Amino acid sequence: MERIDKNLEYNEFCFGCGEDNPIGAKLDFFKISDDSVKSNFLVPDTWCGWGKIIHGGLQTVLLDEVSAWVIVALLKEQGLTIKAQIEFFKPLYVEEEVEILGKVEKVDERDITITSVLKNKTGETCTKGTFVYRKVEMDKIKKVAKIPL
Repeated sequence: MERIDKNLEYNEFCFGCGEDNPIGAKLDFFKISDDSVKSNFLVPDTWCGWGKIIHGGLQTVLLDEVSAWVIVALLKEQGLTIKAQIEFFKPLYVEEEVEILGKVEKVDERDITITSVLKNKTGETCTKGTFVYRKVEMDKIKKVAKIPL
């Protein structure tokens, strides 16, 4: 597996991957094939929803983040999430490691569809996300995100 370089010069504080965000996930990513990326994450107890179940919104963050890195690292594109569909099959728990996998499903002229999953410690798929990203030029992303040009 090839480790993906996360240095994009503007993502240090990203909640999902930024190393400078004190409450962020600080995810690392690995290329597992020409169309797939993975990460592993030990979910802290501060990410709980009901009881020990990982909050569904934070599960969505993990899925969205790995999906974005599929686009950046494998497709060499930039994009913004325009649609997310999440399916929860089984609970995932804080204080356990999850495997996060993202895979290219479809690339067309304007949009990229990525499917991502969260797997529990026994390898069962517990949560699935289907994300559609709109391809956007970096200048426009920087402008919309208020990143210094």
